Amino acid sequence: MSGICGICEPGRPLRSEALEAMVAALRLPGDSEASAVFGASAALSVVPRWSFQQSATLPGLRVVADAELLNKPQLERELSGAIPNSKELSGAELVGHLYSRFGLEFVQLLDGPFSFALWDERSERAVLGIDRLGVNALYWSKRGNSLLFASRIGAIRELLGDSARINRAALMQFLLFSAVPAPLTIYEDVEKLSPGHFLVYEKGTLRVSRYWDLEYVEEERRSDEEWAGLVRAGLRSAVQKHMCGDDPSRLGAYLSGGTDSSSVVAFMNEKHAPVNTFSIFFENENYSEIGFARTTADRFKTRHHELSLRPVDAFEAISKISHYYDEPFANSSAIGGYHCARMARENGVHTLLAGDGGDELFGGNERYATDKRFSLYHRIPKWLRRGVIEPAIRILPKDDGRAGLPRRYVRRANIPTPRRIYSYGLFLTENPRNIFEPDFLSAAPPENWMAIADAHFAVGTNRTELNRLLYLDVKMTLADNDLRKVLGTAELAGVRARFPLVDFHLAELSARIPSNLKLRGFEKRYIFKQAMKGILPEQVLYKKKHGFGVPVSLWFAEDPKLDTLLKDVLSDRRTRQRGYFRPSFYDEAMRRHREEDAKNFGEILWFLLVLELWHREHFEIPVNTACAS
Repeated sequence: MSGICGICEPGRPLRSEALEAMVAALRLPGDSEASAVFGASAALSVVPRWSFQQSATLPGLRVVADAELLNKPQLERELSGAIPNSKELSGAELVGHLYSRFGLEFVQLLDGPFSFALWDERSERAVLGIDRLGVNALYWSKRGNSLLFASRIGAIRELLGDSARINRAALMQFLLFSAVPAPLTIYEDVEKLSPGHFLVYEKGTLRVSRYWDLEYVEEERRSDEEWAGLVRAGLRSAVQKHMCGDDPSRLGAYLSGGTDSSSVVAFMNEKHAPVNTFSIFFENENYSEIGFARTTADRFKTRHHELSLRPVDAFEAISKISHYYDEPFANSSAIGGYHCARMARENGVHTLLAGDGGDELFGGNERYATDKRFSLYHRIPKWLRRGVIEPAIRILPKDDGRAGLPRRYVRRANIPTPRRIYSYGLFLTENPRNIFEPDFLSAAPPENWMAIADAHFAVGTNRTELNRLLYLDVKMTLADNDLRKVLGTAELAGVRARFPLVDFHLAELSARIPSNLKLRGFEKRYIFKQAMKGILPEQVLYKKKHGFGVPVSLWFAEDPKLDTLLKDVLSDRRTRQRGYFRPSFYDEAMRRHREEDAKNFGEILWFLLVLELWHREHFEIPVNTACAS
């Protein structure tokens, strides 16, 4: 992966050779030659694929930046009085000059996805930072007096060598959420910057500070029509802003057939037509939205491309994706994302706009309506719930039949949010002692499993429950998972991805909208639909959500090559001696996938396969053991 890396250690002379192992870990085929800025106390490097990934040396400063600044002209004007040639500055030079003029507050001026690192020679200060919503990533580790950082954790892993230790608490988070959430990483003593944060390392002291957060302060004075107009204008502005600076013939869009990707295409079409659009689909209709994608493509007369994915395509992609992701990552729709981006690249498109973010900003996920249905139970007076309803339902059957539905409803309604949102997963449903080894449970005790999710949900206790769930999903579903999926698979395919709906101005607008306009009754993203009425086809606007989900669970059951891969890996003695799962659990999961529930247990088997392939690709491999201190 292209990006930035470096070592900062006060008093130690450093040259570019100190970064060779980190640079090698960042580089992918197609990346340009790395550049480095180095000297006393710091060596910083950038491995560029795109023009906005740069290094710079200014008086008293060394800077590396992966910063696609959408407001570069405004920043140039901000500096024009002090810097006569401000329009000629690179992005990295802009970051350095803004820091020199405004100090740490300069990060508030940046708009767009960014990560940066700078070394201030005068104050012997290192500063790292990433954008507000976490489009870019930055990992760091303090080893003695040394601060290591990189866009990918694998670059830091190269310097850790044999001292790298798996963080079992983080591994458990992966099993619960399909990715490791910030600030944790899969390795002990390595952290990931959270969205809207920067890090300062100065005079032996390290601190991480928040410079921005999404504040939910609802405005009640506007009408539905006013809000719909504001949302429409905000969407249009965000999409068209993210089209700037590209040859339209090399610009395209993912088109799942959903509301978000269709809205992106609609506003792209206003600025340049025809839009290049790319869709994947499956023969299994439960996983395919190709009809809706075709409806959108026909409405806006796009230059449309499609690819039908088969099990052989998944088999081909698994090894590539396992090699690329240097933390365990089990979002299976990465398979679809990779093939969609590769199709774009093969058709001459270098930049794809994605629709990620709309669900988390405007209330589009089904779990928000589901949670509301369960929350209604708590409007019943407590004395009636505890004294009458709950004693009465104990006589109902415990099975999955219709007669047991009231009992199941009350049981789930009594699970506190946000645990209730995730409680359908096996690991939060069954007795963990039947699944995990005792030593693993000691290192990752069940009472701590929901700590990060609970902390996000608890922020702003005066917020509505819906907004607290949206905030949680902005942090974990979006930043830790979906953005990593799209960015990673796009880069693997040789394409740049942009996220117009992950625009902080649009996010701040969404946070002011009353909750009852996001979820009206049980109608999801109500005000978004009002905004897009007359623009999107009705059948797309009111369709059921699918996305780029991949039927990997069914393919495990139906395809001989995938079935063989699964059995070979999960039956291997090496897999079963990791110390995480009881050996019998592998057999039980495979049996239940085969005999009881192919979909749900297929997902569990996918997680187990991903974890083991990660071990073999990234933890057991020989690494450069260059000393970092």
